[in-house]
Amino acid sequence: MTAHTALDETQRCLGNIERFDGQVNAFISVLSETALEEARTIDIALQHGEGQGLLAGVPISVKDCIDVAGVKCTNGSRFFQDHMPRNDALVVQRLRGAGAVIIGKTNLHEFAYGSTTQNPHYGLTRNPWDLACIPSGSSGGAAASLAAEMCVGAVGSDTGGSVRTPAAINGVCGLRPSMGAIPMTGSFTRICPAIDTVGPLGRSVDIVARMFAVMAGYDDEDLYSVRHNWDDVLSQMTHDIAGLRIGVPRRFFFEDLAPGIGEAVEQAATQLAALGAVLTEIELDGAESAQHKVMPMVWADAYEYHRDRAEDSPELFGQDVLDRILLGRDISGRDYAAALRAREDWNRIIDRALQAVDVILTPTTPLAAPLITSSGDMLATTHQLTRFTYLFSWAGLPGLSVPCGFTDSGLPIGMLLNGRPYDEGLLFRMGSAYQAETTWHQRRPRLLSKGA
Repeated sequence: MTAHTALDETQRCLGNIERFDGQVNAFISVLSETALEEARTIDIALQHGEGQGLLAGVPISVKDCIDVAGVKCTNGSRFFQDHMPRNDALVVQRLRGAGAVIIGKTNLHEFAYGSTTQNPHYGLTRNPWDLACIPSGSSGGAAASLAAEMCVGAVGSDTGGSVRTPAAINGVCGLRPSMGAIPMTGSFTRICPAIDTVGPLGRSVDIVARMFAVMAGYDDEDLYSVRHNWDDVLSQMTHDIAGLRIGVPRRFFFEDLAPGIGEAVEQAATQLAALGAVLTEIELDGAESAQHKVMPMVWADAYEYHRDRAEDSPELFGQDVLDRILLGRDISGRDYAAALRAREDWNRIIDRALQAVDVILTPTTPLAAPLITSSGDMLATTHQLTRFTYLFSWAGLPGLSVPCGFTDSGLPIGMLLNGRPYDEGLLFRMGSAYQAETTWHQRRPRLLSKGA
């Protein structure tokens, strides 16, 4: 941390919320009083040689579909505008146990079901790098809160890309963990249970790795939680990456990109090779059609979960989310079965690739942050932004988005490192090695210098 105490750091983040959130709108709830109290308590413990947790004094924001005791959890919707959970979600409990300071609840796309975070109920979230642009989503508030230095770490959720695409669009790091690695207990992210997960974001790979080390672990209350003993992911980050094999699927993943995206990601791959990694061009056959074939599974699951709300009180939804929910109304059992088979076919292709390489490297998104004015068609914008990320969600793989450059107009670009299940440690190792040699993650939006 840049400050000397937990209180200093918490006050710095709260000061940035006061200065910038009127423009960015990253937060639905700001927990100023409790955050300062937590910070003071942590400082006292540290002075007595106690409380040496992995996240001691680190201010962290929590997406407003994840429970924080005694704080409204709206899910970005009108349906839950007065919902007050009594208990922390398990991940929040674990973060607090490691010394984190919970600084607020962040804005999101309604019910986490869209990639623009243009919320009609709690206001539009704007991208700190350019206030005329979206922050992506659905964890747009989480990533924007980091980019504007309103926190040091953030908790988001990811089904098709909702941690990874906002991380890339806002110039921060974000991890979609292996499916079942981080428990969902106390989280309302219910779109497609087979691929829904919670994930950490941070300004650096180091913070993301520390958050993952704290948040991961089995929970019997979560039906999708997986029993697994992770190696010490933090100690692995000190190792070099010599000999690690990186697969680069240029067909589809490096086609039809906005200017600057492909060049930045190719340069990042070259830098990783200079650190000793071995680049190999690979083919992921069927990538161009896999998302289209499997998406009916998501549409059907989302409609089933929201059916009563959508049929009984459609007027309470934002129109974009209602339209997307209703896509699942006419999905048949035959459609769902075909989507499941298509998913298994695609996952086998990914599995074969990861027998030959250790990591698959792609752009996180095919473009930088779109303008708010050009993002009115949420379905089209979401499809475009998640063009690459959804493909790795199907396989339940861990994916780490790392800043790797900027467009000519000054908007961040992210590269996506995709690994084998439960191989988060290797992704952190590669990401931290890259960040030790680059400064992309250290750049700050002009907004911050103007408000300083």
